[in-house]
Amino acid sequence: MKNYQLTIVAISLLCLLLGLSTLTSKATTTFIRSTIVGIDQAQHTLTFRTLEGQSWTLPVADPNILTKEQLSQGDQVSIELDLTDSISKIIKLAGQPRYEQTQSRDEVRP
Repeated sequence: MKNYQLTIVAISLLCLLLGLSTLTSKATTTFIRSTIVGIDQAQHTLTFRTLEGQSWTLPVADPNILTKEQLSQGDQVSIELDLTDSISKIIKLAGQPRYEQTQSRDEVRP
């Protein structure tokens, strides 16, 4: 009876480990706050520059991604790649906040 219980535990652990490896195999790469350098609708590719200054030209997994977000050169985006290094998701980032200069407490205006 004890061998039977150990076998069940071993099989359960094996199934658990296989399930975890399947979950982690879907991991992707994400480039946050990248800048679009160019869009090639005909080739279904996007060229972007990362925060570190690297330039990449990669295919998009679904050509509708390029039109869905209404992307244009100079846009700030986050880009997610799938396991084949194709762009699977693009999120257009909102414009950076502009800070107006405020009067300092030490500054005296007439």
